[in-house]
Amino acid sequence: MSHDHDHDHTDPPSDFELRVKALESLLLEKGLVKHDALNAIIETYEHQVGPKNGAYVVAKAWSDLPFKQALLKDATATVAG
Repeated sequence: MSHDHDHDHTDPPSDFELRVKALESLLLEKGLVKHDALNAIIETYEHQVGPKNGAYVVAKAWSDLPFKQALLKDATATVAG
């Protein structure tokens, strides 16, 4: 069944997304954090310490036995290196 028409299908934001936006707004409005600093924190979480990185490590450990052994021996050094 085709679905041809000219409007976006966007879901309303979840409760979690609304709470995050409210928290961001309060932090910025109260001057507790600067916009650039907040963006840097979010960027760091998303690309350096977020859940995607953990999923990558687990998947690699499943498919790469030497990596798994190194991970079991010294996870911090293995992930950092």
